[in-house]
Amino acid sequence: MRLKSFPLKVFICKGFAGFFLLMLISGPIRAAGDWACVGYTLAESVFPGLGYGLMGDFDKMLIFGGLRWSALSKYNEYSKSPHYQEEISDIYKETELENEKTRTDIYYSKETFYGSSYASIYSNLTYVTFYDLYDGNCEENPKTYGLVFSPFRIWDYGMEPTFWAPTIYVAARPMDGGLVNYHVDQDLSRDQMLRQSFLQYQLVGIGEEMLFRGVIQRSLFNLYSKGFSKGFSRWSSILTASALFGAAHTGQGFTATPAAAFIMGVYFGWLYHPADGEFNLVEPIAVHSWWDTILVHRMISESQFTERSEGETAKNANLSTGSRFYPLFGLRVRF
Repeated sequence: MRLKSFPLKVFICKGFAGFFLLMLISGPIRAAGDWACVGYTLAESVFPGLGYGLMGDFDKMLIFGGLRWSALSKYNEYSKSPHYQEEISDIYKETELENEKTRTDIYYSKETFYGSSYASIYSNLTYVTFYDLYDGNCEENPKTYGLVFSPFRIWDYGMEPTFWAPTIYVAARPMDGGLVNYHVDQDLSRDQMLRQSFLQYQLVGIGEEMLFRGVIQRSLFNLYSKGFSKGFSRWSSILTASALFGAAHTGQGFTATPAAAFIMGVYFGWLYHPADGEFNLVEPIAVHSWWDTILVHRMISESQFTERSEGETAKNANLSTGSRFYPLFGLRVRF
């Protein structure tokens, strides 16, 4: 897998967009407004802001479209640099130690760190627009603005143990920070990485939950409900969306394994659609965003930092391969 994940993420994004559109037009007869919404969604996926402009929703054209163009511009700026590392084998390396522990070495040029971060930001902003168009059927949908701030709406989930249990766990669990060493350029500091990662991983929770739960899981529930009971449709949609969520995670670099992502997807799906309640994205977004943000913050804060020599990569550092470390879900898996 390439660390230059932007083309891959665009492919994944378009794949899920196609899946969403198939769900949208699955009925034998569609109203003219539905077909117009399909067109707006396609336009927005290809050209940020175009779909909203055609709809006449100029606020979101400027806000969501503008943010996506900004992230895309930043990605292009960094990824075109000769210092941008495309191969994941140039970034991550694990070495088995004599005490049966594993040291993880991460080699980042400044261009690689920021380029991959802005690629992630662009992808997740795109997921937000898909959800917004789906949820509002391409009509004015101000609720999306509120959902974007779900991680900070503590009044909605502050009394829920289902939020605090995973959040406290990820904040308190022991981490082998001393076994993780970041090799970074002289002009890339720990503080810079912490600030950028906060924005990136907050958006990961928002965008992924809007796509996998808000679009895919709800579409599947509506589809299954045409022929099955509510209980069967609920769990089938949770498991199917979670399987897709797991399949989207490769286990390479700073992503979860498919199995770990599937388990967490089931938890997020259960929070999103409780047996005795309606769909509600606020808490799953909050849990996902803070889990990722806290875990990555701890990884960067507690790990060792050394200056990367010019041209130094994981590939030419001559380290042997061992287990992989997955900070998204805090799991160490051996192969």
